[in-house]
Amino acid sequence: MKFSYMISKDSATGWNIVRLTAEKPGIPQKSMSIAVTPECGSNMFSFTAGGRELIASPDSLSELIARRTGCPILFPTPNRVREATYRFMDEIYTMGFPGEKISHLIHGLVWDDAWKFDKPEIGKDGISLKTWYVFDENNPRFPGYPFKCTLTVTFTLMEDRVRIAYEVQNQDNRPLGFGFGLHPFWKVIGDKKSDLVQVGLPYHMEAIDLLPTGKLEPVGGTQWDLNNPKPVSELSLDDVYFGATPESIVRVMYESIGLEIGQKATADFTHVVVYTPDRDYFCIENQTSSTDAHNLFDRGLLKESNLQIVQPDSQTGGHVDYIITWK
Repeated sequence: MKFSYMISKDSATGWNIVRLTAEKPGIPQKSMSIAVTPECGSNMFSFTAGGRELIASPDSLSELIARRTGCPILFPTPNRVREATYRFMDEIYTMGFPGEKISHLIHGLVWDDAWKFDKPEIGKDGISLKTWYVFDENNPRFPGYPFKCTLTVTFTLMEDRVRIAYEVQNQDNRPLGFGFGLHPFWKVIGDKKSDLVQVGLPYHMEAIDLLPTGKLEPVGGTQWDLNNPKPVSELSLDDVYFGATPESIVRVMYESIGLEIGQKATADFTHVVVYTPDRDYFCIENQTSSTDAHNLFDRGLLKESNLQIVQPDSQTGGHVDYIITWK
């Protein structure tokens, strides 16, 4: 496998585009590439396998702000926060900051902001891009999450997969709580009858107005049962699933082209959100924590929220693999 990279500038926005490529000489079907723009949330807005684009990509890079393309990074609050307000360690915080133009009620604070990045590094088994985002007093968004920390996300392209790894370093003098998630907008290929999803998790989280109540409901025999593959055409979901482990089967199957994307994650990723709107994309989102995780945690629902806690001068992390298999 030959690994390479290219860094270019988008003419309209001025943002950097970092493209990583893995080429299999003589076997173009085995070639893959990803493209990331650090200046807009470190968003992986393109992911190709065998020349086929798998991500719903924007017509112009500036459209990533619309939150309906690419693979946004969700931190420190995956998905919705009740009334954009959360409680943690007996303090109340609001998901806002001076000069805010776009609501951050949903998807956290980093998905549309500029990140830093290093020159990609080529290794024996892959090529990696390191990106990072800092919360401190110099960050205008600090009032929305006033915990000094650094979020590092590293994209590694290997022979058969893309690994997106995160690390949170707590540089504050008090514990911090967070959730981390990835929100890939998988492209409809062919039609929704031949695009299948499987999410082999045991529980669905009861929700009111898309906010979990904390009650876990067994999925067996219900409309939320995705233990076996189902066509996207039969689904109308915007729901949180719970109980994922590194052994859980979470996958997308493009029957029309014989390609499968397996989503394997470390043990901290206990939740998966399934979103199947009436559009040309659908989303299977690995998350370390529930929607509205801080507020569930504050109610004593530690397991259900799975809010990640990092002590001062400590760090934690994990990763999600998007594994490509051709049938």
